[in-house]
Amino acid sequence: MCGNFNNRRDDEYMMPNGQQAADSNALGESWQVPDSDPSCGVPVPSPPCSAEEEKLYQSDQFCGMLTTRPSSFERCHGVINPQDYFDTCLYDLCALNGGQEFLCAALEAYADACQAAGVTLLPWRNTTFCPLQCPPNSLYDPCMTGCPATCVDQQAPQNCSKPCVEGCACSSGFLLSGDTCVPEANCGCLFEGNYYTEGESTVNENCTRQCRCEAKGQMVCSALSCGEDEVCKIQDGQRGCYPASTAICHIYGDPHYSTFDGKLHHFQGSCNYTVVTGCDNSSLGFSVTTRNKHRGSRSWTALNSVALSLDGLHIALRQHKEVYINGALVTLPASPAPGVTISLSGSYVWVSTKLGLQLQFNGDHELLVKVSEKYKGRLCGLCGTYTGSQQDDFMRPDGVVVPDFNDFGASWMVPDDEWPCDPAISPPVNCTPAEEEAANKQCSILTHLGGPFQPCHAVLPPKTYFESCVYDQCATGGSTEQLCNDLGAYAAACAEVGIALGDWSAGTVCGKSSA
Repeated sequence: MCGNFNNRRDDEYMMPNGQQAADSNALGESWQVPDSDPSCGVPVPSPPCSAEEEKLYQSDQFCGMLTTRPSSFERCHGVINPQDYFDTCLYDLCALNGGQEFLCAALEAYADACQAAGVTLLPWRNTTFCPLQCPPNSLYDPCMTGCPATCVDQQAPQNCSKPCVEGCACSSGFLLSGDTCVPEANCGCLFEGNYYTEGESTVNENCTRQCRCEAKGQMVCSALSCGEDEVCKIQDGQRGCYPASTAICHIYGDPHYSTFDGKLHHFQGSCNYTVVTGCDNSSLGFSVTTRNKHRGSRSWTALNSVALSLDGLHIALRQHKEVYINGALVTLPASPAPGVTISLSGSYVWVSTKLGLQLQFNGDHELLVKVSEKYKGRLCGLCGTYTGSQQDDFMRPDGVVVPDFNDFGASWMVPDDEWPCDPAISPPVNCTPAEEEAANKQCSILTHLGGPFQPCHAVLPPKTYFESCVYDQCATGGSTEQLCNDLGAYAAACAEVGIALGDWSAGTVCGKSSA
C-alpha cells in the first residue's frame, strides 16, 4: 500500500501478482489480510460533490488554504508539493459533507509532513479554527522540541537532533511522565529498563512477582502466585493472574474432529483412539479415549463410546447414555470420587472433574471435550495440541508433526482386546457432481442469511460445520438423520459460545412435524 520505493510514481499501484491495479480500491483489496471481522468488505464509492460544493471546498476557506499564496503553508510548497494533500482534502470533504474536523485533519497531515521535512510553518490554528486542546499542565506550541524533557531524561531537549513538531509542551516546572505532564516530585520509576508512572504496577513473565511504583521513584515488589483456577497471561494489555478460559474439542458425525485450536479433520478409523492425553509421557492425571464403529457402511464411522481414566477411575460413556464406572453399570447422578460428578443434563451425559476437564456425550455420535487454559501447550491426541496454532495439531506420539490426518489418526490407536477392529483406514468418500450439489443444497441452511443459524454466524462461523455436513451427506447417501445430527452439532457449538438458537429445527426436515 505504501508503494515500492523505486523513485518512480508511475508503478506505485503494484499488486501482489506483479500487475498494476486499475485504481486505489483495487490496489487496497489486493493487499487485504485475512480478518475475522464480519464488517470487512469492499469499500462503497463515495457520491461525487455537486459543482457548488466542489467550488466551495476548493476555496481559500477550505482546502485552498493548502495551495494559496500567501498562506501559513506557503514556505513548504518548494519542499513538499501540496497538490496531493489538496486532492485528498477535497475527496474527504466531498465524502464527509464538509465537516470541519476532516478539513483540520487534512491540514494537519500536510503540516506534519512539512515539519518532518524540517520546514517551520507559520501558525495556522487559532482558538476558533482547528484548535488543539491541550491536557492540564501543558500549552500548545506550533514548533516544540521533538525530544521533550521527561522524567527519565530531563536533558533530552539539549541533545535533540529531530525537527520541531506541533504539539502540547509541558508547562514550566513539569515533566512528561508517560503521556501526562507532572511535577518532578511526582515522577515515576525506572525499573529493569522500563518506566512506570506513580501508582502503576507490573507483573513479571511467570507471574511470581508483582511490583508497584510508589512515591519518590521507589519500586516496591512482593511475591505473587496464581490461584488454582487462574493462569498467568496477558489480558487487555496487562499481564497478571486471570481466571482460566476453556477450550473445546468437538467430535461429531462421521466423525469430524474440530481440535482445541479449531483445525478440522475427518479421521475415519474404526478402532480405539486417544483423544486427549499429556505430551511426552507427561502425566496430567487423566486421559480420554474413544471407540469408533462403522455404521451402515464400511466407508464411514462414528463414535461408539468414550472412556475417561483418572485417579484410578475408569468411566465409560456408552450408547444410549449408559455409564459404567470401573466396569459396573451405574444410575445417574453419580459422584464416584471427590471432585468428580456424572449427571444427565438436557441431551448430554456430563462428566465434570476438579482437574479442569469436562466431557459432554450425547449417547450417540457427539462428544465435547472441554479443558482449562492451564493445560495449554501440554496436550496431545486427536484433539490436537492446544498451543494456539493449528500448525502442530497433527502431532504423533513420537512428537513428529505430519501433514496427513490418516497418518496422524492411526498413530493414536490404543490396543484394545475388547474392541476388535480393522486398523486399515477406509478411503475418503467421493461425491459425484450431482451428489455434491444435492449435499450443498441440504447443508446450506447452516449458512443462509435469515436462516435459523444466522444469529451464531458472527460469533462462530459455520464454514467448518458446513464442510462436515457436505462430507456426511456424501458418505451416507443423503441421510436425513445424519443431516440433523450435523445441524444439531452446530447448534450445540453455538450454545457453548453463548448463542442460544431456540428451536432451530422448526420448519426443517429435523422438526417434530417432519418426523
